[in-house]
Amino acid sequence: MERLLSLGKGGKRWVSLFVSSLVLFLALGGLARGAEKLRVTYNPMPLNVPSIVMKEAGFLEEALAELGMEVEYTPFLAGYLMTEAMAAGELDIAAVMGGTSTITSYAGGRELQIFAAYGQAPAGFALVAKAGSPLESVEDLQGKTVGVPVGTEAHLLLAKALEEAGLSLKDVQVVNMLVPDAVTALMAGQIDAASIVEPVLTNLETQGKITVLRNGTNLMPGLTVMTVRRELKEQRPEVLVAFLSAHIRSLEFMEAKPERTLELVAQETKLTPEIAKKVMSKYVFSPQLGPDLLAALDNTAEFLQQAGVIREAIDLEGLVDTTILDEL
Repeated sequence: MERLLSLGKGGKRWVSLFVSSLVLFLALGGLARGAEKLRVTYNPMPLNVPSIVMKEAGFLEEALAELGMEVEYTPFLAGYLMTEAMAAGELDIAAVMGGTSTITSYAGGRELQIFAAYGQAPAGFALVAKAGSPLESVEDLQGKTVGVPVGTEAHLLLAKALEEAGLSLKDVQVVNMLVPDAVTALMAGQIDAASIVEPVLTNLETQGKITVLRNGTNLMPGLTVMTVRRELKEQRPEVLVAFLSAHIRSLEFMEAKPERTLELVAQETKLTPEIAKKVMSKYVFSPQLGPDLLAALDNTAEFLQQAGVIREAIDLEGLVDTTILDEL
């Protein structure tokens, strides 16, 4: 204190200026860092309506504001990219993930967990041939080439449809390709059939470009789930409560305002209202994971093991935890 006083008036002004600058620097540093962020996937397609509503209405932002948090939305092209981001600590919640992708990632050692279902759309998946093709049924696929993304719900549909027709995956030549590539190859005559999903399915069907051999109705649930980085769920369960609350608000909005929901979907996806309405009719959105869906997940895991996508059976009790949802 004596040394500070000995600086004189000029020294005191310099110290005062330094302290003020330091306070300003720390404040600006806090602003630059911003509030804590919840990193969430955002994929409006294939028609993830609750996610569109949640984002457009700002429901998640409102729920997180009470926790002093902000939301950061990021799009992803595939399920495995989501889980890789989770493993790297760059993603907290995958709002929508296919059941097959989730099981495959979990079997590969990724620390994620299903905390709720997202939706079901068995009719949103279909095994198709090009319009005018001699193929008229799944039985006609014996010895033919089928384009499908291996290890996905579309792959599961192919296996189930073949089984129903008295065939197996060994009876066809599976060509591993993403849905857009499979559609291109199908239209070019490079493959005989493809397993595709919405909204590509309805678009092509409306244009008369494909013949549907079999969709997923009564074959598969077409299940999508919500997954979380396990560490976040264990350390910050209140964040999941906020997320689920915002999701439930989105479902309530969809039920109360169907016309406005359709407007938001058409606007965000660039689909015509007519196409959007057709595709939406194939989806059921509910967070509940009942015994039937748990059994379906178990069945999917068995399929992935038989197909060689995963090596060993998985423990569903370790993968699924709906405790927070049940409490809500």
